[in-house]
Amino acid sequence: MGLPLTRIISRMTLLQILASAVGEDVIFNKSYVVGFEDHGHKVTVMLENGKQYEGDLLVGADGIQSKVRQSLFGPQEAVYLGYTCYSGIADFVPADIESVGFRVLLGHKQYFVSSDVVAGKMQWYAFHKEPPGGVDSPHGKKERLLKIFEGWCDYVIDLIIASDEDAILRRDIYDLTPTCTWGRGHVTLLGDSVHAMQPNMSQGGCMAIEDSYQLAEELDKAWRQSVESGTPIDVVSSLRRRLRVAIIHAMARMAAIAASYYMSYLDVGLGPLLFLKKFWIPHPATVGCRFLVDLAMRLIISWVFGGGSLKFEGRSPCCRLSEKANDQFLRWLEDDDALERSINGDWFLLPFGNEAAVSEPIHLSRDENRDCIIGSEKQENSPGTYLITLRSPQVSNAHARISYKVGAFFLTDLQSKYGTYIINNDGRRYRIRPNSSARFRPSNIIEFGSDKKATFRVKVMRSPPKPAEKEENQACRIY
Repeated sequence: MGLPLTRIISRMTLLQILASAVGEDVIFNKSYVVGFEDHGHKVTVMLENGKQYEGDLLVGADGIQSKVRQSLFGPQEAVYLGYTCYSGIADFVPADIESVGFRVLLGHKQYFVSSDVVAGKMQWYAFHKEPPGGVDSPHGKKERLLKIFEGWCDYVIDLIIASDEDAILRRDIYDLTPTCTWGRGHVTLLGDSVHAMQPNMSQGGCMAIEDSYQLAEELDKAWRQSVESGTPIDVVSSLRRRLRVAIIHAMARMAAIAASYYMSYLDVGLGPLLFLKKFWIPHPATVGCRFLVDLAMRLIISWVFGGGSLKFEGRSPCCRLSEKANDQFLRWLEDDDALERSINGDWFLLPFGNEAAVSEPIHLSRDENRDCIIGSEKQENSPGTYLITLRSPQVSNAHARISYKVGAFFLTDLQSKYGTYIINNDGRRYRIRPNSSARFRPSNIIEFGSDKKATFRVKVMRSPPKPAEKEENQACRIY
């Protein structure tokens, strides 16, 4: 949520840093392990190319299809979790990047996760429930994603569009059922080879790093004890792990299950009760989950991202939740308006729909002393207003007013003949009563008239959209 409790780094950058630290002369690519032999005091590992290497300890960090794990404990089938996942990195900076760095958007049998990876880039994951083994047509990933997430908020669509087709990857999601035994003798497992987990909490790589750190700590402790006692280093007793990984693994599975059955309203699988859909009744499970999130989210985030402890004493400031950040997070969790006010971007009305006769975007001023009047004819500007003319059959001379008050935008219908409409982010369309005001939000759709000729989507952007080519008879003019 944009809080200073984590540090984001590109995986490729991290690999380059680690490779530079250990020295590239000790890294051998395409060296596939096919077996090993534990001699009790040494371990010999055999590679696919026939070469053998000997060492004090073998760490099997060879992924979910680990050959080391198979040699230790026999075959273990990975569990398909019902989802395929598309992932990509986009050159895209959201307007609310200062307040929201990690985002999860839920839908029925599909969800979307994004994370700021700095340098003007966003990494994203799109999950869709379907059988395993699916294959896309050549250059068809982006097209399929846009169909799957059609109707979702602008944020999702913008990220997909901003990603290069060739950079979008697809994989089916599997994990491993946790086991209490991670090693035997002088051989141990690490990372995905022993606790592959779903990516929806962004903790797979983090847990592997924690594994490595703990293993190094325990081996260092064993070496010091060996020096002090004059006895050989006790490698076997150094290969311990914590319960923490199993808990986070379970949390990742639970999060995926919750996402699988997420429904905002009672509108799916109602059968003979389908008529209830029109009443927009919140789904009981969603209400219950929201209650639990409000109750426990701060503790969960502190524990997961804070290294398994709720105590901040002695922790680096960049790895802890400051009191200020805590206050912001709790306020944003409880108050959508506060989160919206934290967005640092310009508000626009962008022409929307195939029937729209207007092609020019409209920039909205956040000056509380200057209202915007929407109409079909040029009129004399009154003090504190500016006029936008829309040449559309159902736009009245003075159709509507847009005002900015107390950090929010409001739309007022000025007794227009054909009405002013808002479609909110739940898809509900309603008409604003004459001389009444209604608040609108990002991704809402505004219709001036009912013929969809003057339809706009509300969008907040850090940079203005590219202007359309100037025409002699423009359908939109700003005065």
